[in-house]
Amino acid sequence: MRTRAPASPPVPFPLIRLLSVASVASVVLVACGGASSHARTAADANGEVIQMEELRITARQTGDGMAFDSYDAETLFFRATALLNQRRCPDAVTLYDRIADEFPGSRYRSPALYNAGLCLQDAEQREEAVRRFTRLVEEEPNSPDVKHARFQLAQLHVELEQYDEALEIADGLLRGRELSSDERMEAMARRSQALLGQDDLDDAERQARSAVTYYRTRPEGERVRDEFFAAAANYVLAEALRKKASALQIPEANVDDQRMVLERRAQVMLRAQREYFNTMTLTNPHWSTAAGYQIGAMYDAFWNDIMAAPTPPPTEALPPGTEEVYADEYRQELARLVEPLIRHAIRYWELTLMMVERANVQTEWTAQIRSDLDRARRRLLTEPGEAPMPETGSQGSQESPEPASEGEPRGAETGGELGAPGASAP
Repeated sequence: MRTRAPASPPVPFPLIRLLSVASVASVVLVACGGASSHARTAADANGEVIQMEELRITARQTGDGMAFDSYDAETLFFRATALLNQRRCPDAVTLYDRIADEFPGSRYRSPALYNAGLCLQDAEQREEAVRRFTRLVEEEPNSPDVKHARFQLAQLHVELEQYDEALEIADGLLRGRELSSDERMEAMARRSQALLGQDDLDDAERQARSAVTYYRTRPEGERVRDEFFAAAANYVLAEALRKKASALQIPEANVDDQRMVLERRAQVMLRAQREYFNTMTLTNPHWSTAAGYQIGAMYDAFWNDIMAAPTPPPTEALPPGTEEVYADEYRQELARLVEPLIRHAIRYWELTLMMVERANVQTEWTAQIRSDLDRARRRLLTEPGEAPMPETGSQGSQESPEPASEGEPRGAETGGELGAPGASAP
């Protein structure tokens, strides 16, 4: 009944609302600026009275006299649906809107608003889609389409970065008892995305963990069938940890104090990396690619922050005029020590591209991976002994556009290299 992939374009055509022959109405005659109406009924084969859809008849002046056109909500609905299936979205929406505006009592009104919203969502006219779904929720509160419209609104508000609205809708959905396992999983994932978007990292982490636990602990017969939103929640969990790690900036202090911050950041990064790996085990192409990109970007950002960190004061007094030499030599030595971080980023991006190519899928993350991969490779070509400077345009040091499970990589606390690729344990 609704789109299943928030970050992917909606596919409204198999999901459109269709109705059988409608009931109820009156006939409205509109001619020459005037109007009159009366109830219209018919009898079925058993002689029982059937109320018909409201019929509108319009009159217009032509060169040969008066011409009359007649239509009802049912006629407009199936004409609009035919246009929708031909991917003529603007024309379909025009007819769906006429049903919503001209036939307030029709049973076609709710599905018309829902289909119009889906069509606009597919066309990436998100604000317009929000307006149609909101009308449905507010003006047709008893319609069975309301629940599905609220799920669509949750997705759209996340995409529009309207996180307060997304959180309100997700909370409302989760208060309901009629949700299936898949629907509850989706609402929990949307709630975690909204919290992450608000930078409420602690609550986002808690909600995402709760959602992942819910996915893993469903009893037989209540399993979550679609892994998309389980992967989305696991990705939020990893992102919350990555953001917490990024917030641990290297202070202007002595070497020992800087090392303490670096070790804390490395530990949180390893937790984030485990959750990115867990996201990838759920095998959804979109979230797997996003997770693979963010692992590389996380190391890339760490490298940039280390190279941009304040130079710690020397342990002994320097001869006058040698301060710049000391800082330069420190940077060169630091560059040699942290070069593995660049190689880790390259390795993860290469593996992610291999995964994408083998699965024969393309996501919005693919182009970003290729761009950052080229930049990281160029960085490694820096002349020996020359310390490459941090790149302020690096995507790895920026936040992700949106909005993972337990593999244990070796890290500083275990005596191995930080996040060495492929070093994992159950």
